Amino acid sequence: MSELRPRLCVLEKESGGYGFHLHGEKGKSGQFIRLVEPDTPASAAGLLAGDRLVFVNGENVEGESHQQVVTRIRNTSGALELIVVDPDTAELLTKRNLQCRKEYVTEGIPVPSGDRDSDLEDAKSNGSPDRENGDTSSQRSEKEEREGPRPRLCHLKKGPNGYGFNLHSDKSRPGQFIRAVDADSPAQRANLRPQDRIVQVNGVSVIGMQHSEVVAAIKAGGDETTLLVVDLEADEFFKRCNVLPSKEHVTGPLPVPTPESVSELEEDSTVEPEPPSDD
Repeated sequence: MSELRPRLCVLEKESGGYGFHLHGEKGKSGQFIRLVEPDTPASAAGLLAGDRLVFVNGENVEGESHQQVVTRIRNTSGALELIVVDPDTAELLTKRNLQCRKEYVTEGIPVPSGDRDSDLEDAKSNGSPDRENGDTSSQRSEKEEREGPRPRLCHLKKGPNGYGFNLHSDKSRPGQFIRAVDADSPAQRANLRPQDRIVQVNGVSVIGMQHSEVVAAIKAGGDETTLLVVDLEADEFFKRCNVLPSKEHVTGPLPVPTPESVSELEEDSTVEPEPPSDD
């Protein structure tokens, strides 16, 4: 197991709130801790600036918008439980193609045998990921951050237990979404992630299709299927551009958002108590 792991921070709200600021970062999916005020519940719980928020009260929020996460926090009754990862831990999870799990808080992040020392050194060297000696994954990530979020093309070959993912509809958003990805499954190896929205199945657009139609399209591929998907950040980006994602956008030029569009990722919120109601 790696020494790096997610952290559980338990906060009890005080009169001045929790004492941390939450924001989104351009080029990165998720919500991050921008500032932790001294002598507050947040600082006492060990919350740190730069942490990425993964779970709120046991619910994964990696695919949720800024406002959805803030609403979850403000609606908390009793102690607020946050599971967060610092940049080094997030980098290690990405390198291992692992989705953060609650049990990693106590059990640590599993690291395949034979590669323990090298990966741990990569993630912890000088307190930041190793970007020297031709680290192409880091260079590629930096390039993607400069250009914008992209769709992903995931090719899956069915295993003994199927593809290893669950598909569902989200009442708040149109489309079909990945609800869960099984560990060590064809879906996980193909880089399919929870909250991804399916855009194409085997090269055919499924925009506007019903759940049963998308399932049928996947089954029609037999033992293999190719899914074009977008995560929440890429989905919002292409909506701002008023363009449907395509396979060409996986590696080719990206569209440009309309100037009048305002990105929710630019918002910054201080999490504090709601004002008392007049009722």
